Amino acid sequence: MMNVNETEALPCEGGCGLYGTRKNNNLCSLCYKQSVLRHSTALSFEPETEQSQCCLPTSSPVAEEEPVRKRRCGICKRKVGMLGFNCRCGHMFCGSHRYPEEHSCPFDYKQSGRVALTTQLPLNRADKLQRFLIQKLNNLTNEIER
Repeated sequence: MMNVNETEALPCEGGCGLYGTRKNNNLCSLCYKQSVLRHSTALSFEPETEQSQCCLPTSSPVAEEEPVRKRRCGICKRKVGMLGFNCRCGHMFCGSHRYPEEHSCPFDYKQSGRVALTTQLPLNRADKLQRFLIQKLNNLTNEIER
């Protein structure tokens, strides 16, 4: 159990006018936090020795935070939150404007489909044509020989 002396409220030694406790060195909570911060920064500026120079921590690059933009529909400006639909044209839309016909999307879906098909399905016309011609020539030479 706590003694009466530990919970006794004394005026703060920091001179702020609040009351402190013996547990916090007769300081109020605000002055105690400030003294702890001052004490920790005083310890961090110790003179460097040879050991501390060889084991320097690597500094990570500070990432610049971008301002948070609210996610809104590109047409009706309604907040879409987590349910927004990103279109291939680069804009975000709500559920009713997510289709390309609804927001007059400038992205050419036909051309992108054609490009995707040409990269995925190579043409083999030349091989088939050569095989067909060789087979026809062989058939003609066989008929001539008879």
